[in-house]
Order: sequence, then C-alpha cells, then structure tokens
Amino acid sequence: MLQPPARYLGGARTATPTTPTPPTTPPVVPADRSRAVRVGHRAADGGDLELCRARSPSGSRLGALRYRDFRLIFFGQAVGATGTWMQLVAQGWLVYTLTDSPFYLGLVGLARAVPAFLFALVGGAVADRYDRRAIMAIANGVISALALTLGVLTLSGVVQVWHVVLLAFVMGTAFSFEMPSRQSLVSHTVEPKEVVNAVGLNSVAFNTAAVIGPALAAVLIELIGEGGVFLVNAASHLVIVPAALMMRPVKGSPSQGGILANVVDGLRYVRRAPELLGLVLLGATLSLLARPYGQLMPVFARDILEAGASGLGALNAATGAGALVGAVLVATSGSYPRRGLVLVLSGAGFGAALVLFSLSTSFVLSLVIAIGLGFFSAFAGINSNAMLQTHSDPRMRGRVLSLHGLSMMGVVPLGVMLEGALGSLVGVPLVLGIGGAISFLVALGVAFLAPKVRSLE
Repeated sequence: MLQPPARYLGGARTATPTTPTPPTTPPVVPADRSRAVRVGHRAADGGDLELCRARSPSGSRLGALRYRDFRLIFFGQAVGATGTWMQLVAQGWLVYTLTDSPFYLGLVGLARAVPAFLFALVGGAVADRYDRRAIMAIANGVISALALTLGVLTLSGVVQVWHVVLLAFVMGTAFSFEMPSRQSLVSHTVEPKEVVNAVGLNSVAFNTAAVIGPALAAVLIELIGEGGVFLVNAASHLVIVPAALMMRPVKGSPSQGGILANVVDGLRYVRRAPELLGLVLLGATLSLLARPYGQLMPVFARDILEAGASGLGALNAATGAGALVGAVLVATSGSYPRRGLVLVLSGAGFGAALVLFSLSTSFVLSLVIAIGLGFFSAFAGINSNAMLQTHSDPRMRGRVLSLHGLSMMGVVPLGVMLEGALGSLVGVPLVLGIGGAISFLVALGVAFLAPKVRSLE
C-alpha cells in the first residue's frame, strides 16, 4: 500500500517560466529514442509547469538527497512506511485474536484493497488539478486520525472486528489519494537526471521499512499492545503533515470538465502513448500473475518445503533482502542505455524465477530463488515507476502514476484471490508456475513486439 515515491521539492533548480496555452487534452509526446526526456520544471515564482526537453546525464548515486524537498519526502516515506508496516502486523494480530478466523484476515485485506479500484484513478486526477503537497498533507492527516481512532478503540477494550474493517476501508481510500500525489511530486523536487535516483531511494526507504516495521511491531505488541502500535503509526503519519506543508507549493494544471472527465482524459492519454500503455500493461500482468506469490508463501513453507513458521519467516526475509538489493541498485546505477529493455527483461526474469520456485522442493534452493523473486519484482516495479514519471506529460502525471498504483494496490489482491481459488483446486505450485510462465512470455513479447517500450531510456 505504500508504494515508494515522492514529496520534496525545495532545492530543485528551476527554469525560466513560460506561458504555454495547453490544450484541453494534452497531446501525447512519444518517447524519444535519444537520451532527451520530457520533464516538468517548477518556475521560481511558483508559476505553471512548463514542458521542456533536457539532456539526461547520469546523476550521482545519492544526488537526489541534495534537494531539501526531496529529503522531506524521503524521510517522510521512511517514517510513514515503517508506521504502516507496524500497523499491518498489529492489525492482523488483533483481528485474529478477536475472531480466530483466517476469513476475517482476508476480509480486512480486501477492505483495504477495494478503494484502489474505486478511487485510485480519481486520486490521480485530483493530484493533477490541485496542490499535490496539500493533498498529501490532508491524506496523511486523515490516516493519522484513523490510526488514532483504532488505537483508542483497542486500548479502551471496545474494539470489534467491524471497526477494523471499516477503518481499513477508509484508510485505503486515503492512500488512494495520497499515493499519486506523493509519487508525482518526485520529478518536481529534483533535476531530470536525478529522477531515477529519487524513485530508487524512495523504494529503498519503503523496503527498509518493510523489514524494520514488522520487527518493531512484534516487540511493541508485547510491550504496549496492539493499541499502542496503532498510536505509534498515528504519530508517524502526523509527522508527514508539517513536512509536506514545508515544501514549495506545486499547483495543479488548469483543467476543463469534472474529475471523471479528467479520469477519462488520462485513460485516453495512456492509450494513445504506446510506451506508457506497454509499461502499465506489463506491470498489471506481473501484479496479477506473479506478485501474489508473497501472500501464498505459507503454502510452500508448510506443505511443500515442510519448513514451518520459521521457514516462512526466512523465505519472507529472503524476498525482502532481494527487493532491497534491487532498490539500491536502481538508486545507485544512474542512467544507462536501453533502460526499457532492461526493465522488460527483468520482468521476464521475475516470471522465470517464479517458475523455478514453484518447482523447487529444496528449502535452501527456494531461499536462493526467493532472493531473485524479490530482486526482479522490485527492479521491474521501480524502473517502471521512474519511466512513467520521466516519459509522461507533467499535466497528466498524477493520472498516469495512479494506474501504476492501481496495479500495485488493487490488482495484486485480485491476483491473490484468483490464484488462491485455483490453487485450492489444482495446487498452488501449479497455478503460480503457470502464472510465472505467462509473465515470462508476456515480458518477452513486450521486448520483441513493443519497440517504443524497449527503447525507453
């Protein structure tokens, strides 16, 4: 639910403002095969975004951290994501304690995922129309208030499972607006050459939080209970509110028509841009067929590998370590030729690794493959996010990134339900193996049949 990305802007260099007159629906600007990319620059006087083209030399390994507003986003991401992971663990423990039923665990997860289908695209349109830092501040304030409410209900001893389900739904709604605003801020906080570095660093923060957060939650549940953990999460998101307001305002682009009309314009824009459409469809395929492996990992740990709960923890740690390595590699690699080709090949690697994992009956071998699963999943996802930012019209960027968020927040739970249901009939290893094979073939198909995707820089 937290997807790595953006909110700092302060030190970004600015270009001399111009006064373009954008059309109602911005024209699709196809990806350039050269190293020139489209970027949005913030005028020094806070004026409208302008479209320009800039050379994209390789940035330094931690270059994005030179910008004050990006540092605000980065550390806000680290703190907020850690709190969110802590809440997820404590929330699951609370629900299972209240109900002793796996069904309600799934119901809470579904309640959190449904808003992505309902509101993610709307959240992207809102991000393109209004001040993104204000949206981010409001959304995190709402998330903090919801966590505080659940904490008070739990500590007072009156919490019921329907409280958790309802609050999870509302919190998922808030994230549907927060995520596209935060992610689309990245390219406004750093120079064009640092965008990939910035997206990678945000993912490093997220994946580090995914390791630290659950571990902290396990300790704090014993010390202060689930309610206390919820209060910690409330504080973590409350900190983001003033941090967001400290950033330089990023005004939305004037847009005719209502929000739903803007959503339709965004979908048309992506449909008319083959390189963006290819990235979105590849990401959705991986999210539907490959990324559900994480939630189905208990089947392998207990029934296939006979490794028990400790083995499950080791497998999850291995995938987390691989994801962290992938994030660090993206953040430190800078720009390089044929990034699009590397992305689709990493998607193929993800599918191939999943096929191997589904066939393995050795715990040690499965651990090694799990590292590869985490690496390829993160590497493909982060690069896709970065290229969607650098190759989309700044006036449409929130809507474009909302599609990426939808595939991560909404499509993955759908894939879990689909593959879990089929797995109960024919076996989870077979279903995941087929999903990995299809993902592999789709990625190779994109590599060979979509030249505009594979030629992206």
